[in-house]
Amino acid sequence: MLWGLVAVGVIGIFLGFRFRAAALIIMTAVTIVGGVVAGGIGGVFDWRRLVSTLLLVVVLQCAYLLGLFLAAMWRRDMSRKQ
Repeated sequence: MLWGLVAVGVIGIFLGFRFRAAALIIMTAVTIVGGVVAGGIGGVFDWRRLVSTLLLVVVLQCAYLLGLFLAAMWRRDMSRKQ
């Protein structure tokens, strides 16, 4: 689970740095489907699976905001240097 959080965090930062909201919406849907599929067929509404999927989505959203912040700071610094 820890590596999943790290991977989703890195993807979120990349999305925030490079892409915009449409990519975030698509990646959120992929994360939800991946979280449900990774849990297996039995017990689709298992609380542990729902909480872990929700945690992955929250990490993705927060990492996206961090990526947006980093991109804004980087662009601001680049425009100052010119």
